[in-house]
Amino acid sequence: MNVHKETVKQIQVRLLRWYKKHKRPLPWRTKKSPYRTFISEVMLQQTQIKTVIPYFERWMKVFPTVEKLAKAPIDRVLKLWEGLGYYTRARNLHRASQIIVEKHGGKIPSDYETLLSLPGIGRYTAGAVASIAFDQPVPLVDGNVARVFSRVFNIHKDILKPETQNELYAIAYQLVPQKNPGEFNQALMELGSLVCFPTMPSCRTCPVSSLCIAQRKGIQESLPIKSNSLKRKKVNLATAIVIHAKKLLIRKRPEKGIWAGLWELPSVAIQNGKKFEEKLSGELKETHGVKLKSTRALSPSLHRLTHLDVTIYPYLFKPASLPSLSPSNGERVRARGKWITKSDVKKFSFPVPYQKLIKHAFEIQKGDRQRSLTCPLFDHDAN
Repeated sequence: MNVHKETVKQIQVRLLRWYKKHKRPLPWRTKKSPYRTFISEVMLQQTQIKTVIPYFERWMKVFPTVEKLAKAPIDRVLKLWEGLGYYTRARNLHRASQIIVEKHGGKIPSDYETLLSLPGIGRYTAGAVASIAFDQPVPLVDGNVARVFSRVFNIHKDILKPETQNELYAIAYQLVPQKNPGEFNQALMELGSLVCFPTMPSCRTCPVSSLCIAQRKGIQESLPIKSNSLKRKKVNLATAIVIHAKKLLIRKRPEKGIWAGLWELPSVAIQNGKKFEEKLSGELKETHGVKLKSTRALSPSLHRLTHLDVTIYPYLFKPASLPSLSPSNGERVRARGKWITKSDVKKFSFPVPYQKLIKHAFEIQKGDRQRSLTCPLFDHDAN
């Protein structure tokens, strides 16, 4: 699609004027640097701004420079990311920081293609960093921009399909100005976030409403078109809460798959109708050498991820005997397993459902059994 030159000019002028007046004072905007832009854009991948802000501020206190991040152990990085979700972003960010230090002298690359070569950096994030941090006239298209374009230019195509994404980027290339490209790209995203809502867009306050074809036709709420091709899968996990002498058994998850590389309460995937308790106790005995004395089933709860519905069936176990503990550090390592105290929890990164179970596990130790067994353990979120 070719955009008329006069339309391009009007969109640029109107959006930049509107953005100057209405932009939010976000922490990565008020104190700007390439590193802060880089971190914020990775955190903002598939995550809302209000969720990212406290994580970003904590991150900057612990890892104020790319060198600090590159030197940090990955477990420390994952712990700081804990609860933000999509943990592959944290691992990619850690690896990218090491590459930046090793190959680029600790400076965030300003070149789009170089940014694109870093782990976890796609064309949206590369465009955002290049334009916002370095004023490179590089376009970007995120969900907000796709929605704005589909309405302004009346695009009746599935925005999730690659060919439509290419068309949206072709429009973005025509619109991004040589001067203040970063401000313009942020203005586009801000417009989608503050005005051009998915439902009931605020067309009366939109600076480009008179240029919007969908608004003129009264069909703005029917756009964009988005396929519902993502099929959700269901996963059942039987999870063991094993407590002995104020110590809790945890273990590290595999480096691939759901919650890769994080720590968990020992869990096994199960099928409906199977003997959850029996399979779980067999896993504990075989993998961690724990012989069980008694069990108690806690209420199962649902945890919704982006593409999975995970139902966790927790069981409280009391071991009949415990593998001998190391006298030097008070814990035994076996098949990625550790025995930890309540004060040790802060040293390890856990997915959200396990954080809540661990909290209640230590409440059980204190004797608060009834509340631990009956109160809701999970919320619905994407981690």
